[in-house]
Amino acid sequence: MDCRIFYNRFMPSYTVKQGDTIIGLAAKNGFKDADTILNASDNSSLKESRTDPGILFPGDVVVIPSRELLQHPSAVDASHKFKVTRPKAWIRLVVKDAEGKALANLKYQLTVGGKQWSGTLPADGVLEQAVSPAARDGRLTVWLDDKNTEIWDLSIGYMDPLDEISGVQARLNNLGFDCGEPNGKLNDATKDAIRAFQARLGIDVTGAIDDTLKQKLTSYYDPAQDETTQESTPS
Repeated sequence: MDCRIFYNRFMPSYTVKQGDTIIGLAAKNGFKDADTILNASDNSSLKESRTDPGILFPGDVVVIPSRELLQHPSAVDASHKFKVTRPKAWIRLVVKDAEGKALANLKYQLTVGGKQWSGTLPADGVLEQAVSPAARDGRLTVWLDDKNTEIWDLSIGYMDPLDEISGVQARLNNLGFDCGEPNGKLNDATKDAIRAFQARLGIDVTGAIDDTLKQKLTSYYDPAQDETTQESTPS
Protein backbone atom coordinates (compact mmCIF):
# COMPACT_ATOMS: atom_id res chain seq x y z
CA MET A 1 0.00 0.00 0.00
CA ASP A 2 0.99 3.67 -0.19
CA CYS A 3 1.58 5.63 2.98
CA ARG A 4 0.46 9.16 2.21
CA ILE A 5 1.28 12.30 4.11
CA PHE A 6 -1.15 15.11 3.27
CA TYR A 7 -0.06 18.73 3.37
CA ASN A 8 -1.86 22.05 3.10
CA ARG A 9 -2.93 22.92 -0.42
CA PHE A 10 -3.61 26.59 0.18
CA MET A 11 -1.12 29.44 -0.34
CA PRO A 12 -1.99 31.97 2.34
CA SER A 13 -0.15 35.24 2.74
CA TYR A 14 1.27 36.26 6.09
CA THR A 15 1.96 39.80 7.28
CA VAL A 16 5.24 39.96 9.18
CA LYS A 17 5.30 41.06 12.81
CA GLN A 18 8.31 42.32 14.76
CA GLY A 19 10.59 39.40 15.57
CA ASP A 20 9.47 37.18 12.68
CA THR A 21 12.10 35.56 10.45
CA ILE A 22 11.88 33.44 7.31
CA ILE A 23 13.63 30.64 9.20
CA GLY A 24 11.05 30.82 11.98
CA LEU A 25 8.14 30.86 9.52
CA ALA A 26 9.60 27.86 7.69
CA ALA A 27 9.79 25.89 10.94
CA LYS A 28 6.29 26.92 11.97
CA ASN A 29 4.84 25.77 8.64
CA GLY A 30 6.69 22.45 8.53
CA PHE A 31 9.27 23.19 5.83
CA LYS A 32 12.80 21.81 5.94
CA ASP A 33 14.52 25.14 5.27
CA ALA A 34 13.96 28.83 4.59
CA ASP A 35 14.64 28.44 0.86
CA THR A 36 11.31 26.65 0.41
CA ILE A 37 9.57 29.94 1.20
CA LEU A 38 12.09 32.31 -0.38
CA ASN A 39 12.20 30.38 -3.67
CA ALA A 40 8.43 30.41 -4.10
CA SER A 41 7.59 32.45 -7.21
CA ASP A 42 5.15 34.64 -5.28
CA ASN A 43 8.00 35.70 -2.98
CA SER A 44 10.44 36.76 -5.72
CA SER A 45 10.29 40.47 -4.83
CA LEU A 46 10.66 39.66 -1.13
CA LYS A 47 13.75 37.55 -1.88
CA GLU A 48 15.35 40.47 -3.71
CA SER A 49 14.77 42.93 -0.88
CA ARG A 50 15.30 40.61 2.09
CA THR A 51 18.51 38.70 1.37
CA ASP A 52 19.04 37.59 4.98
CA PRO A 53 16.48 34.95 6.13
CA GLY A 54 16.96 36.21 9.67
CA ILE A 55 15.87 39.78 8.88
CA LEU A 56 12.38 40.91 7.92
CA PHE A 57 10.46 44.15 8.44
CA PRO A 58 7.02 44.45 10.09
CA GLY A 59 4.44 44.76 7.35
CA ASP A 60 6.35 42.60 4.84
CA VAL A 61 4.01 40.11 3.19
CA VAL A 62 5.22 36.51 2.88
CA VAL A 63 3.35 33.96 0.81
CA ILE A 64 3.40 30.55 2.46
CA PRO A 65 3.66 27.99 -0.38
CA SER A 66 1.65 24.80 -0.51
CA ARG A 67 3.36 21.71 0.79
CA GLU A 68 3.65 18.72 -1.50
CA LEU A 69 1.89 15.37 -1.16
CA LEU A 70 4.52 12.74 -0.50
CA GLN A 71 3.98 9.04 -1.26
CA HIS A 72 6.10 6.19 -0.01
CA PRO A 73 5.51 2.48 -0.83
CA SER A 74 5.00 0.57 2.41
CA ALA A 75 4.24 -3.03 3.32
CA VAL A 76 0.83 -3.84 4.72
CA ASP A 77 0.53 -4.60 8.47
CA ALA A 78 3.99 -3.22 9.26
CA SER A 79 5.16 -0.20 11.20
CA HIS A 80 7.24 2.44 9.46
CA LYS A 81 9.27 5.36 10.73
CA PHE A 82 9.52 8.62 8.81
CA LYS A 83 12.06 11.32 9.53
CA VAL A 84 10.87 14.91 9.11
CA THR A 85 13.60 17.47 8.49
CA ARG A 86 13.18 20.82 10.22
CA PRO A 87 14.98 24.12 9.56
CA LYS A 88 18.11 24.87 11.52
CA ALA A 89 18.84 28.30 12.92
CA TRP A 90 22.20 29.57 14.06
CA ILE A 91 22.98 32.54 16.23
CA ARG A 92 26.27 34.28 15.47
CA LEU A 93 27.70 36.79 17.93
CA VAL A 94 30.85 38.85 17.55
CA VAL A 95 32.07 39.68 21.06
CA LYS A 96 34.37 42.70 21.09
CA ASP A 97 35.24 45.59 23.35
CA ALA A 98 34.42 49.27 22.73
CA GLU A 99 37.52 49.64 20.58
CA GLY A 100 36.59 46.72 18.34
CA LYS A 101 39.09 44.26 19.81
CA ALA A 102 37.93 40.66 20.18
CA LEU A 103 37.26 39.47 23.74
CA ALA A 104 39.27 36.31 23.25
CA ASN A 105 39.86 33.34 25.55
CA LEU A 106 37.30 34.43 28.12
CA LYS A 107 34.73 32.21 29.79
CA TYR A 108 31.16 32.68 28.52
CA GLN A 109 27.66 31.38 29.11
CA LEU A 110 24.95 31.63 26.45
CA THR A 111 21.26 31.05 27.18
CA VAL A 112 18.71 30.93 24.34
CA GLY A 113 15.22 29.43 24.36
CA GLY A 114 15.68 27.78 27.73
CA LYS A 115 18.90 26.00 26.68
CA GLN A 116 22.33 26.88 27.97
CA TRP A 117 25.85 26.54 26.60
CA SER A 118 29.19 27.55 28.06
CA GLY A 119 32.80 27.56 27.01
CA THR A 120 35.68 29.86 26.11
CA LEU A 121 35.49 32.55 23.46
CA PRO A 122 37.72 31.87 20.43
CA ALA A 123 40.57 34.16 19.37
CA ASP A 124 38.41 36.11 16.90
CA GLY A 125 35.56 36.58 19.38
CA VAL A 126 33.07 34.93 17.02
CA LEU A 127 30.57 32.70 18.82
CA GLU A 128 28.23 30.46 16.80
CA GLN A 129 25.54 28.23 18.22
CA ALA A 130 22.65 26.25 16.73
CA VAL A 131 19.37 27.35 18.35
CA SER A 132 15.66 26.79 17.93
CA PRO A 133 14.18 28.69 14.95
CA ALA A 134 11.44 29.84 17.33
CA ALA A 135 13.89 31.50 19.75
CA ARG A 136 13.18 35.19 20.32
CA ASP A 137 15.51 36.17 23.15
CA GLY A 138 18.57 35.13 25.08
CA ARG A 139 21.43 36.27 27.26
CA LEU A 140 25.20 36.21 26.91
CA THR A 141 27.44 36.47 29.97
CA VAL A 142 31.21 36.90 29.59
CA TRP A 143 33.60 36.73 32.55
CA LEU A 144 36.26 39.45 32.22
CA ASP A 145 37.97 37.99 35.29
CA ASP A 146 36.99 36.02 38.39
CA LYS A 147 34.74 38.79 39.71
CA ASN A 148 33.65 40.96 36.80
CA THR A 149 31.24 40.11 33.99
CA GLU A 150 29.69 41.70 30.94
CA ILE A 151 26.05 40.73 30.31
CA TRP A 152 24.12 41.27 27.10
CA ASP A 153 20.38 40.60 26.71
CA LEU A 154 19.68 39.37 23.17
CA SER A 155 16.63 40.07 21.02
CA ILE A 156 16.70 37.50 18.22
CA GLY A 157 15.05 38.34 14.91
CA TYR A 158 14.29 41.93 15.91
CA MET A 159 16.92 43.64 13.73
CA ASP A 160 15.21 45.62 10.98
CA PRO A 161 16.71 45.76 7.46
CA LEU A 162 19.50 48.27 6.89
CA ASP A 163 17.46 50.20 4.32
CA GLU A 164 15.09 51.21 7.15
CA ILE A 165 16.01 54.04 9.54
CA SER A 166 15.15 51.74 12.46
CA GLY A 167 17.68 49.24 11.08
CA VAL A 168 20.40 51.89 11.07
CA GLN A 169 19.44 52.92 14.60
CA ALA A 170 19.55 49.37 15.95
CA ARG A 171 22.98 48.73 14.46
CA LEU A 172 24.41 51.96 15.81
CA ASN A 173 22.95 51.22 19.26
CA ASN A 174 24.61 47.80 19.22
CA LEU A 175 27.94 49.43 18.40
CA GLY A 176 27.64 51.85 21.32
CA PHE A 177 26.42 54.92 19.42
CA ASP A 178 23.21 55.74 21.26
CA CYS A 179 20.24 56.61 19.03
CA GLY A 180 17.66 55.91 21.68
CA GLU A 181 14.67 53.75 20.77
CA PRO A 182 14.88 52.46 17.15
CA ASN A 183 11.68 54.26 16.17
CA GLY A 184 12.39 54.85 12.47
CA LYS A 185 12.70 58.63 12.90
CA LEU A 186 15.80 60.55 11.87
CA ASN A 187 15.78 62.60 15.07
CA ASP A 188 18.56 64.63 16.71
CA ALA A 189 19.80 61.69 18.80
CA THR A 190 20.13 59.55 15.67
CA LYS A 191 21.92 62.30 13.74
CA ASP A 192 24.33 62.81 16.64
CA ALA A 193 25.03 59.06 16.77
CA ILE A 194 25.65 58.99 13.01
CA ARG A 195 28.06 61.94 13.30
CA ALA A 196 29.97 60.22 16.10
CA PHE A 197 30.21 57.02 14.06
CA GLN A 198 31.34 58.92 10.96
CA ALA A 199 33.96 60.82 12.96
CA ARG A 200 35.31 57.59 14.41
CA LEU A 201 35.76 56.19 10.91
CA GLY A 202 37.24 59.38 9.48
CA ILE A 203 34.57 59.83 6.82
CA ASP A 204 32.54 62.97 6.06
CA VAL A 205 30.64 63.98 9.18
CA THR A 206 27.17 64.78 7.85
CA GLY A 207 24.69 63.11 10.20
CA ALA A 208 22.99 61.71 7.10
CA ILE A 209 22.18 58.12 6.15
CA ASP A 210 23.96 57.55 2.85
CA ASP A 211 25.50 54.65 0.95
CA THR A 212 28.90 55.10 2.65
CA LEU A 213 27.31 54.87 6.09
CA LYS A 214 25.40 51.72 5.13
CA GLN A 215 28.53 50.11 3.67
CA LYS A 216 30.46 50.79 6.87
CA LEU A 217 27.68 49.40 9.04
CA THR A 218 27.57 46.30 6.83
CA SER A 219 31.33 45.86 7.29
CA TYR A 220 31.03 46.22 11.04
CA TYR A 221 28.53 43.35 11.08
CA ASP A 222 30.86 41.08 9.13
CA PRO A 223 32.42 38.74 11.75
CA ALA A 224 35.59 38.50 9.67
CA GLN A 225 36.04 42.28 9.64
CA ASP A 226 38.51 43.95 11.99
CA GLU A 227 36.89 47.26 12.89
CA THR A 228 40.19 48.83 13.88
CA THR A 229 41.32 48.76 10.24
CA GLN A 230 38.40 50.98 9.27
CA GLU A 231 38.87 53.71 11.83
CA SER A 232 40.81 56.91 11.36
CA THR A 233 44.27 57.22 12.90
CA PRO A 234 45.10 60.56 14.53
CA SER A 235 47.87 62.40 12.68
